[in-house]
Amino acid sequence: METPITNMQQLQARITLLQLKKVEDEVYFNQKFTAIKEKILAPVNFVKGLFAHKSLQGHADWATRFGRIFVPMLLNRTILRKQGVVIKAVASLLSQKLVKPSLFNTEVLASWVDKATSFIKRKTKKERRYGADDYGIPPESETA
Repeated sequence: METPITNMQQLQARITLLQLKKVEDEVYFNQKFTAIKEKILAPVNFVKGLFAHKSLQGHADWATRFGRIFVPMLLNRTILRKQGVVIKAVASLLSQKLVKPSLFNTEVLASWVDKATSFIKRKTKKERRYGADDYGIPPESETA
C-alpha cells in the first residue's frame, strides 16, 4: 500500500496527485467513449454518405446518386462479368468518380430519353417519301 500521510505538505501533494489522476481518467474515458461512438455510428454515416453526396462541381441530384450506385453494378454484371475482383473494384471506383453532377443529372438523363424515343419513333417510308398527312384546310380553298 501507500505510505501514510504524516504532515500537511504530504496531504497537499496527495490531493494534487489525485486531481491530476482524475483529469487523466476523464480524458481517457472521453477518448474511449468517442471511439466507441464513432464505431457504432460508422455504418449509419456510410449510408448517409451514399445518399447525400455533394461534389465540388455542384449538388448531386437523385439521378447522379443513382448513377454512382448502379453504373458500377451494371458494369460488373455485363462487361466485367468474368474479370477478377481487383479489376472490378478499380472499375467501380473509376465509374463512381466519372459520374459527375455536371455530366449525369436529371436534365441530361431526360435529354437521353428524348433522343432514344425520337430514334425509336422514326417516320415510316410513306411519311418520309410524301410527308405527314395533313387533314387541315387545303391551301387552294377559297376561305381566305
